[in-house]
Amino acid sequence: MTCDELKRIPLISILNYLQIPCTRMNSREAWLRNPFNEGNEKTASTKVDIHRNIWYSHSEGFGGNNIDFLMKFLDTNNLSTVLDWADERKNILSFHQQTVLDKVPFVQQENNRTYTILSVKPLTNKALIDYLTDVRKIDIELASAFCQEIYYRTANGRTYFAVCFKNDAGGYELRNSYDKRSLLTKGITTIGNGSKDVVLFEGFTDLLSFMTLKKNTGKPYLNTNFCILNTTANLQKAYPFLERHNGITSYLDTDSSGLKSYHSLRSHFKKTHTVRNGMEELQRQDNRIKDVNDYLIFRSHKEQIHSTQSGRKLSNR
Repeated sequence: MTCDELKRIPLISILNYLQIPCTRMNSREAWLRNPFNEGNEKTASTKVDIHRNIWYSHSEGFGGNNIDFLMKFLDTNNLSTVLDWADERKNILSFHQQTVLDKVPFVQQENNRTYTILSVKPLTNKALIDYLTDVRKIDIELASAFCQEIYYRTANGRTYFAVCFKNDAGGYELRNSYDKRSLLTKGITTIGNGSKDVVLFEGFTDLLSFMTLKKNTGKPYLNTNFCILNTTANLQKAYPFLERHNGITSYLDTDSSGLKSYHSLRSHFKKTHTVRNGMEELQRQDNRIKDVNDYLIFRSHKEQIHSTQSGRKLSNR
C-alpha cells in the first residue's frame, strides 16, 4: 500500500478496525478519548475532522493524517512498518473506505434504550453475508448457524441492520461493515458441547473464525465448549462457567485489554485449572496478529497468493 492510498482511507474506518470507540459523532466530526494512552481520560480530547480526514489530539498537542496516527499508535518511526501493517489489512480497510463516509454510525450509549428492534431473522442479507465472507473470511454456513440479522430503528427515525449474536442475558452483539455495538443487555455467551475443556474468546467473530479455520482443515470444531465474553469487562461474569471445566484455552486479543484479562484469568485459575494461551501459537506466524480473525484473514491472504503463484506456474508450462 502506498502513502497516498493509506491517506485516502477514512480514519473512522481505521478506528473501527482498531475497536477505538467514538464518544460522539456527527457528519462533520468525531471525538474520542486519547487512543495513545488506552483512552484513559474522562473527557474526549482527540478530534477527527471527517471531511478533511485529519485528526488532532488536544491532550497530546499534535495531530496529522492517517500515517501520523498509525505511527503514533503503533509506536514506530518506520514508515515501512505502517505501510506493511495497512497492506496486511487492505481488504478490510478498503471495504470500509467504500461505505463509512456515506454511513456515519449513530453512536448510542450502552443500555440507553433509544432504539426499537424491528425484526430478528435468519441471515440472508447480501451486504451482511458479503461482510462476513469477503471481509472477515468467515464460513457462511457457520455464521448462519450461530448468527442472525437484526433490524432496528433509532430515536431519530433511522433504520439500521447488522449481523447479531445473542448473549446469555438476552441481549444482542451487533457487527456490520461500519459499526460495532450491543442492544438490550450486555452479557457473556456460553456454548456447551458436553466437553470438560472450554475455549475462551473476546468476540463472536473470533469464535466463527476459530471454527472456520478448523473446518477448512477438516478438523472437528464442536468437540469443546465455548465462552464468548463480548467484552473483556465481562471476564469475572464468565468465571462460574469456566470453573466447571478442567482446561481453559484463551484466545483473547493481544492488545493491552486482552493481555490484562488473560493475566487475570491465569492468576485466578492457575492453581485449579490448566490455562493455555492459544494466541501465542497464532502469533508465531506473524507477531502483528491481534485476534483469531486477524489470523484467519492472514491465512486466507497467504493461500490466495499461493494459489495465484501456482496458477502462474501452470500457465507458463
